Amino acid sequence: MEAPASALVETPLDDLWSRIDGFLRARCREDLYERWFEPLRPVSLGEGRLQIGAPDKFHRDFVEDNYRGWFEEFIPELTGERLRIAFAVDDAPRPIGAPASPPPAAVAARAAEPHLEPRDSRPNPRYAFDTFVVGASNHFAFAAAQAVAANPGRTWNPLFLHGDSGLGKTHLLHAVAHAILEKSGGRVAIVSSERYTNDFVAALSRGTMDEFRRKYRECSALLVDDVQFLAGKDKTAEEFFHTFNELHDHHVQIVLSSDRSPKELKGLDERLCSRFEWGMRVQIEVPEFETRAAILQKKADVEKIDLPDDVTQLLAQHIRSNVRELEGALMRLAAFASLKSEPITVPLARDVLSDVIPPPGYRPPIEKIQEAVAGHYGLTVAKLTSASREQKIAFPRQVAMYLCRELAKEKFQSIAEKFNKKDHTTVIAAVDRVKGLLESDDAVRTAVAQLSAKLAP
Repeated sequence: MEAPASALVETPLDDLWSRIDGFLRARCREDLYERWFEPLRPVSLGEGRLQIGAPDKFHRDFVEDNYRGWFEEFIPELTGERLRIAFAVDDAPRPIGAPASPPPAAVAARAAEPHLEPRDSRPNPRYAFDTFVVGASNHFAFAAAQAVAANPGRTWNPLFLHGDSGLGKTHLLHAVAHAILEKSGGRVAIVSSERYTNDFVAALSRGTMDEFRRKYRECSALLVDDVQFLAGKDKTAEEFFHTFNELHDHHVQIVLSSDRSPKELKGLDERLCSRFEWGMRVQIEVPEFETRAAILQKKADVEKIDLPDDVTQLLAQHIRSNVRELEGALMRLAAFASLKSEPITVPLARDVLSDVIPPPGYRPPIEKIQEAVAGHYGLTVAKLTSASREQKIAFPRQVAMYLCRELAKEKFQSIAEKFNKKDHTTVIAAVDRVKGLLESDDAVRTAVAQLSAKLAP
């Protein structure tokens, strides 16, 4: 029986995606296309906005962080109009060997298909212990993760990993899940707190709480990413509290990650936060230069990118905040090199990554120093530059003035004007005081070193 003619009409979304896919295939290296772009698929088009689906949160975050700007640059060349690009998680199963864009008949039929539950979360195959780069900033967390994976539920339970975003917490969670799966052959439940919350809300609305509890309580291990987002969700947190107790009582391994320590989690029941401290709590720090360079080389090897040593050093020197940004910069650089059919060089890196790599001879402007110091001490710039003589404001102001002199090499009078001071002698006194404290006060030395590193080019 022939399909209705209407089902065979290609929609504007299909037509646009066909052109986008053709552009990506033609411009990108095959391995780059297959890794990041082939799994994408169109979701919706309307009101000047194109929504694109990625298979999981990691994939969505990666293309959002590194390729959204590029999509918004080249798509107008294909359409003749600017479109806002949004990436979303579309985790319905993707058939092996399926075309990047489904045929029109499949698109027309999709609306008639019954809703299917997303597949159970599985460990990301890219995140294993042997792909994790170990350095001084993370070796305690790595050792703890390996220990609980080798003896789940018996060594440290729970294992609580915390640190800023993009430092490798998610990688270690998935590595533990892989190792436990290989060891026990059972089922692990590894989810983000957002997914756990959504599953809980769905179970409440459908009356399937028994099924929900089986999913999260009858497992070999429970691993939850970003537990700080349970704050303020009282019913979800209460259910998680009981799930935690059930698993802990039966020696089932629990691994949690957060962007802050349990004591700093606001909006969560104290009973739950105290349980997070029962096992081992480990902080992951920002990676030092050597670890950043090793991460880049590892990523380049995995992605088959020819990365010269001088470019590795350039990226490792300037991109300090987190691993995700570091790897994202490398992939963005590799993509542009592929598009231009050029080798990766220092000039190309400086050109492509000019938003994160300042030019040679860079000095931070006074405004940036003020923002950094204010943020470090929990102040606003307005407070920092006010006339207040309170010690909690006056001392950070003196540190800021010192850094303006040392890092920005500004004249005393210029600094005074930026801090609303008429007399430059105030700045001279501030600089002299901080210099004296640097010789005698460890806390001041640490603060100035941290701020200097943050503001360095």
